[in-house]
Amino acid sequence: MNVLFVSEYFPPKIMGGGEINLTLLAKALVKRGVDVSVVTSYHKGLQRYETVDGIRVYRTLTTGDSPSGIRSNVTRSTTFPRSVVKEVQRIVTKKNFDCIHFIGTSCIAAPKLKHLNIPLFVTVESYPTLCPKGDRIYHGKKECTVRCSPAKFVSCQNDSAEFGKMKNKWYFKYNPFFLWYVYRYYTRLNKSLRYCNIISISKYIQGVLQQHRIQSTVIPNALAIEDFTVKKDNIIKKENNDKNVEVAYLGALIKSKGPHVLIKSLQGLNCHCTLYGDGVLKKDIQRMITTKNINATIHEPVSYTEIPQVYAQSDIIVFPSVWPEPFGRISIESMAAGKPVIGSAIGGIKETIEQGAGILVIPGDVRELHAVLQTLIDKPELRDMMGRVGKKKVMKYSEDIVIQKLISMYKIQIINKQ
Repeated sequence: MNVLFVSEYFPPKIMGGGEINLTLLAKALVKRGVDVSVVTSYHKGLQRYETVDGIRVYRTLTTGDSPSGIRSNVTRSTTFPRSVVKEVQRIVTKKNFDCIHFIGTSCIAAPKLKHLNIPLFVTVESYPTLCPKGDRIYHGKKECTVRCSPAKFVSCQNDSAEFGKMKNKWYFKYNPFFLWYVYRYYTRLNKSLRYCNIISISKYIQGVLQQHRIQSTVIPNALAIEDFTVKKDNIIKKENNDKNVEVAYLGALIKSKGPHVLIKSLQGLNCHCTLYGDGVLKKDIQRMITTKNINATIHEPVSYTEIPQVYAQSDIIVFPSVWPEPFGRISIESMAAGKPVIGSAIGGIKETIEQGAGILVIPGDVRELHAVLQTLIDKPELRDMMGRVGKKKVMKYSEDIVIQKLISMYKIQIINKQ
């Protein structure tokens, strides 16, 4: 079987869980004798063509450097779709593929590639295909439960503090051309799904797709579980050498991820918190830490290979998102590392925090998060028990189980196409 993945970003360029999941899937397919190629975007300093872990990587697409800047996002929505069509057509003329698998927004090219008569798949792992703002937070306040329309979008956008990973400045809110452009891009993405066999990374995503009258199959993100077992002798000691309980946060420092909620909840607790991330709230969070005298430090984001050490050095992981996370990779990584996780009862997080391995709290509720943290800080035996439960329940996300589901789906569609 020959599979071509299409992804806007690919390691070492990682923007989120989509790239991590793709890497794990590609490696697992190679181990099972599948011929895997990935076409992705080129970025300065990287090789345009190489083979990594048996995966052929073509860095020939053109896109923005990140999802944060205006210029970068214009490139992502204009040049990137055209480059996908051009490069995929070029690659398939040189090599026969049994299927083409889009990751996230790269599926926008699907309508112009249907003539290839190759089964098309897409993994829906984020919200741009389902929400013009990309976060499904209605009016910037609560989880969205409606199908979008131009009028609803304009009203929602005007009330929101963030647009994707950017601050929602006045020149976004009140610019008719910008609003039209964004909504048009969303409709193109949404319509492109109808040309593909759709994979949802959670039941939550599957439900949102059903709101749009689109059917999908749930195949959760995979996890290299063994990578998160760090032996005691291999744990690197942290600079912060106090004996307080160590709380960790990993993620962007933006409102939707809830780091401000975590900082507020830490007041009066006998613990130290390390936040690994960057974003528009960084200065505000540092100001809160300083003015409220909270025992917390902010570090730059760490590479994915360093994350197991972060878990190993921590006692409690907090996942305080106020937006409906599509999946919840932090949850399953915490469980694999044998650490208790506190997460918001919203989106895919509700599915990935298994009973007994973590605790769900109301999104944005500072008092409840404070109380749960206090309980886990005071009860090390409870933390240990939750860690043991998590290690058992995380096995359903193992590469072997997930990859078998994916291969089965490929085979069915390839046979149907013949």
